[in-house]
Amino acid sequence: MFSGRTDRLWIIGGVLAAAVLLVAGWFLLISPEKAEADRLHGEAETAQTQVATLRSRLADLERENADLPRYRSELAEARRALPATADSEKFLEQLQQAGEAAGVFLQGVNVGDPAKLEGADAVMHHLSVAVTVTGGAAEAEEFLDQIQRVQPRAVLVESVTLGGGDDEGEEGAEGGGALSTVVNLKIFVAPPDGAKTAPAAAPPAAGGNGS
Repeated sequence: MFSGRTDRLWIIGGVLAAAVLLVAGWFLLISPEKAEADRLHGEAETAQTQVATLRSRLADLERENADLPRYRSELAEARRALPATADSEKFLEQLQQAGEAAGVFLQGVNVGDPAKLEGADAVMHHLSVAVTVTGGAAEAEEFLDQIQRVQPRAVLVESVTLGGGDDEGEEGAEGGGALSTVVNLKIFVAPPDGAKTAPAAAPPAAGGNGS
């Protein structure tokens, strides 16, 4: 009789012990391993996301690298319009070419001293330039178009003054006497970032350049 009860107690005790071992094994072995597996899975997903982002960025850089020649060309064009130095002599040559293309006589050019451009975020300067040309009204208009649209240097035309015919009575394109036209404009200088020096002083006034 007691032997049967003892057997049942041993069975119950064995079941309880097995349950305790199962629970202990879960918390001590299985649960930490599952948490570690979840952590590694999360890290793998994060890594995959980062790889996808890097691949997208690499594709963008490859496209930009393919456009590098175009960017360089645009930079060179921008630098011709807004050079890092005054380079007044070269601008005088450009005016001469514009005058020849328009069919006017470049009578004189007066370039002022550099002055800091007020209100600019960068270190920028401007030079005032007075250009006197003689020719017909149509040619004078073409000259304005040449210096604003054709020659590469960016200019700001501030005023245009039309005078009378010259003393020699040259004939304009429309049959009238040649007009003396004075164009007051500004050219600009933008040194590279970090530069603090002013552009070189302007050369003395130039004149008498024929077309």
